[in-house]
Amino acid sequence: MKVLKKKRLLLLLLFPLTFLISAGAKRSVFIAEEVFAKRIYKVHSVVVSAVTGWIPFSLAELIVIVGPMVCLVLLIRFIVHMVKDKENRFTRCLFGIINVACVVAVILFVYVIGCGVNYHRVSVAEYRGITVRDSSKEELYGLCMELAEQAAELRAGLAEYEDSDGVLRLPVSNRDLGKQVQEAYETLSEEMTVLEGLYPAPKCITSSKFFSAMEITGVFTCWTMEANVNVDIPDYSRAYTMAHELAHLHGFMREDEANFLAYLACMSSEDPLVRYSGTMLALIYAGNALAGQDMELYGELWATYHEGMGRDFRDNSAYWDQYHDTVISETADKVNDVYLKANEQEDGVKSYGRVVDLLLAEYREKNGLN
Repeated sequence: MKVLKKKRLLLLLLFPLTFLISAGAKRSVFIAEEVFAKRIYKVHSVVVSAVTGWIPFSLAELIVIVGPMVCLVLLIRFIVHMVKDKENRFTRCLFGIINVACVVAVILFVYVIGCGVNYHRVSVAEYRGITVRDSSKEELYGLCMELAEQAAELRAGLAEYEDSDGVLRLPVSNRDLGKQVQEAYETLSEEMTVLEGLYPAPKCITSSKFFSAMEITGVFTCWTMEANVNVDIPDYSRAYTMAHELAHLHGFMREDEANFLAYLACMSSEDPLVRYSGTMLALIYAGNALAGQDMELYGELWATYHEGMGRDFRDNSAYWDQYHDTVISETADKVNDVYLKANEQEDGVKSYGRVVDLLLAEYREKNGLN
């Protein structure tokens, strides 16, 4: 039968191959790191991102918009042919099922080699040379105070970029900011060679308000190798968000590690705006952890904040309050939670906050507290 053409059978073989690759990566760090992350993924990501990077807009966003319409047209076309060609209805039906299976096989295969395998690679802590362990409340407080001091110093030098309400506003375009973050990764890669690679700057999403409604600040798409960023979010957080998505593009998929690399990249930048963004987001995660342990100490921490930091925090809260606890945001949060747990991040969406463990490990290493 024509429906059983060899090329389709070859594509269907991607199903067992994908399963074998995924199973092998789960069982062997060597396979995940040395075979895929450092070699197959590295080549795949650099080549694909080099092509999509030339496109000035987010290809993934276009696919999301156009894709459903294309699928609808193909479905209508399929139904029309089924109705008209009664004699070959069974053959056409089988042909359609095989075509869909082939598309699914390709999508899953690209996902595994472009994303899934990297969930099982060597921890970024090992590459950084730091030790993650249980920490004391005193260590957490020390980390918070250090971050608060850094943020206050940086914020004091950014007064010229405030609006009439005293809130920090970016003096550069989102595209230029993305290039600065990209350059920060190039600087960080001199210290952490695992981050080396010719990667493009992040893409700005045109439908950013819709992403805000889902409380999504950015998304990495492994099929197009693009770091897509919501650029409607408060200004001070954009550089860190860009750095987070670029961490995924560099092959680190676990959310806590992407957050940690985003902080390190921002701190590697020469631009105080980028460094402020990284410090503030790290402070938010660490501060939330401290508040969960001791509200009195958290109050002492807050008292040290520069007044400009307070205005930026309040502006951030006001922005996200309009989207919090809506049907759209809660649904998106649950979907993300399921996705993360499916990739063995047991904490789900809470895994973002585990960056504090890495920040504490970095803090101890830097201050000789191990």
